[in-house]
Amino acid sequence: MSGATDRDKLDEWLRELGDTETPLDNEGEVRVGEEEPEARAMVIRLLRAYRDVSKDKGDCPPMTALNVQHHIDTGKAAPIMMKRRRHEQMEDATIESNVSKMLGAGVIEEGNGA
Repeated sequence: MSGATDRDKLDEWLRELGDTETPLDNEGEVRVGEEEPEARAMVIRLLRAYRDVSKDKGDCPPMTALNVQHHIDTGKAAPIMMKRRRHEQMEDATIESNVSKMLGAGVIEEGNGA
């Protein structure tokens, strides 16, 4: 950082993110900036502010604060629907349940392709 102004801006930004004071459960395991206490303190504050990003919410992966979108570019060709993979009929209920959970959690969204 180049001076006190940048440091002040960074401190203000971290305060706006949320709780940067309450310690993490596994804060002692964080191995970063051990030779630079100021840098370590800054990283720890950032991890504290974003603590919910890495929490396991159950059956779905942890959320992200980023606006992540996925798009498959097929060029000028129309999207195709692949043949479903073979699986045991008994697994249908499990698959449907997992898909419903992911749809409900917003991890995936319904497609309207081919």
